[in-house]
Amino acid sequence: MRLSAIDAARKFVKEKFPNSDIAFLAGSASRGEETATSDLDIVIFDNSIESHYRESFVLYNWKIETFIYNYTTYLNQFDVDKESGRPILANMLAEGKIIRDNGKSEEIKDNAKSFIKSGPKPLTDNFIRASRYFIYDLLDDFKDSKNHPEAIMTLNTISTQLADFILRVNRQWVGRGKGLARSLKKFDERIYNEFFESLDCYYKDGDKQPFIKFVNDIYKPFGGPLFNGFSQGK
Repeated sequence: MRLSAIDAARKFVKEKFPNSDIAFLAGSASRGEETATSDLDIVIFDNSIESHYRESFVLYNWKIETFIYNYTTYLNQFDVDKESGRPILANMLAEGKIIRDNGKSEEIKDNAKSFIKSGPKPLTDNFIRASRYFIYDLLDDFKDSKNHPEAIMTLNTISTQLADFILRVNRQWVGRGKGLARSLKKFDERIYNEFFESLDCYYKDGDKQPFIKFVNDIYKPFGGPLFNGFSQGK
């Protein structure tokens, strides 16, 4: 029987990062929602390092992902995440369980919560124009596809980019994989339901029209498809 998540995390930090200042157990394990296949996400603060890095381990019958920062590099990562729209580190810190503390962990948590509350960087007009061009280029491929596997691959590409666009254009944080679906549902459950119902119409019944209509409804306020006059890098 393996150690509990919290016991494994504490043992890991003590043995592998004995000189660290602060450590957080993040992810599903910090919420008590871990499964048999979950790994441990552990954020380490060590002010003796010069640049941040990540490292993976298998110990105590757990897969362990570590993310190591100092008091400057974690703020630099916030700047990167503000651009990408994915507050991965901030979420880990804000929701994480403190397993080692030198007195600064609550300050770091407060910084993470403030960062999340501030929202991602707004999309530029150029980004929106590019999204209109490339999404509709893919949508044309999807409409015209006669090969089912190719249609599925195209639809998968569109659906991820579309969900990301819906969130970012509304100044919402995005996620990756299941995190993207959760972010969309949290933002607007009606749009979330329409989005996945339109996907199911193709996956289950081969009907493309509901998804095509959904894309058009999303992009209509921004001018719909864009081709004539679009340029990039000119």
